[in-house]
Amino acid sequence: MCDLVHLERRGVPSVGIATKPFADEAVEQARLLGMQGCRVLYIPHPVQLLTPAELDGRADAIFPAVLGALTATR
Repeated sequence: MCDLVHLERRGVPSVGIATKPFADEAVEQARLLGMQGCRVLYIPHPVQLLTPAELDGRADAIFPAVLGALTATR
């Protein structure tokens, strides 16, 4: 979230990606950093045990949503 906030403040559109169990933490951290309402997408948990191919699949699956979030009018 810190990187997302720093990039957004520099005018670089950014999207955070977190696993669903950490949604509350992502929202709270964004609030504490003064960036309520920042773009964050959530993926299924866990990710640490996935193979590289499975991680690629997760990335491919969420890519349209990332692109949509980056190009949506705010």
